[in-house]
Amino acid sequence: MSETHKKVVQQFIQALDAHHLHDLDSVLEHYVEKIEHSNIAYKNIEEAREYYFKEHEANPSAQWKIVEYQQDDQYNDTLTARVSRDHHIYHTTYTFSSGGKIEKIHSVPEHHHNAE
Repeated sequence: MSETHKKVVQQFIQALDAHHLHDLDSVLEHYVEKIEHSNIAYKNIEEAREYYFKEHEANPSAQWKIVEYQQDDQYNDTLTARVSRDHHIYHTTYTFSSGGKIEKIHSVPEHHHNAE
């Protein structure tokens, strides 16, 4: 697993958790895009800052955390991880640019299959 990819994702999660939105420049590409629930959550770094600012305002005590790294695909420059926030787990795939920053985030809520 690429330590570089893991490090970038960790820095990203830590910046969100500490609410250091100015630090996002070092880990996100300017044209970063996040897709959540099949909708585009943001299309560039300014929108990303706004998005996380609102998320933090709506729920200041929610913590971002990487539950586990699942798959690192060197050929497609992607890293998949399970990320938890506010008691929800998101299956998240990060795509990296040639410069090593995150250029795309695809996040899908993980559904719990309860035994009937």
